[in-house]
Amino acid sequence: MLAEAQQLPPLSELPGRRVYPGDPLCTIEEFIPGDGVYVDEQGVVRAARVGVVELDMVQRRISVRPIQAAKPRLPRRGAPVYALVLNMPREDLAIVKIFADERMIPYNGFFTAVLHISQASDRMLKSIYDAVRPGDIIRATLLTGAAPYVVSTRRPQDGVIYAHCSVCGTPLVKVLGKQLLVCPKCGNEEPRKVSPYYVLTEKRRHR
Repeated sequence: MLAEAQQLPPLSELPGRRVYPGDPLCTIEEFIPGDGVYVDEQGVVRAARVGVVELDMVQRRISVRPIQAAKPRLPRRGAPVYALVLNMPREDLAIVKIFADERMIPYNGFFTAVLHISQASDRMLKSIYDAVRPGDIIRATLLTGAAPYVVSTRRPQDGVIYAHCSVCGTPLVKVLGKQLLVCPKCGNEEPRKVSPYYVLTEKRRHR
C-alpha cells in the first residue's frame, strides 16, 4: 500500500486530469469512489474508463467523467470549401472530394461532391475540362447542406487554386488577367476557371 501510494499523483493535480483505465488516482481513505472508478485489492482508487477526473470536495467523492466525442465537422451550405478534383465521368460533370473549410481546416473525413458544367464558370463552356481537370485543387461554394453534395465555382473568388501540367506534371502558373494556366517547363497552356487565390503566378515565377 505504501509503495503504491508513492506512485499516486498529487491531489492538487487530480481535478481535470485526463486518465485511462487502470490509472491510480488516490486511496480510498482520501476519497470515496464515485462513477467511473473502482477500488483495487490494496485500497487504491483507479480509473475505470478514459475520461477526466472530477472531485466533490463536500462529499469527498472522486469520479471520472467520460470524454464526449467531438461533434463531426461537416460542410455547411453556402460556405466556401476546398476540394480535390477526382475525375470526369462525363464532359459536363466533375467528381470532387471536399477536404477542408475556407480556413483550410480539414473536415472529419472526406465528402464526395459533384460540379456540373453549369456551375463551373460564369461564362459558357464547351466542356468541364475548360474549367477543372483531375488532380486540380479548387476553392468552391457548397450549394447543398447534405449528401449528395453539389459545389459551384461560378463566384469570382472560386476556381482552381493549384494545378499540374497534363503533359509533364510541373505545377502550372497563372497568366495574369486571363483564365489560363501555363507550364513554366514545357510551355503547355491549359484553360481553367482560375481563382484569384491561385498560388503561383508568372510574376512570382520571375522573381
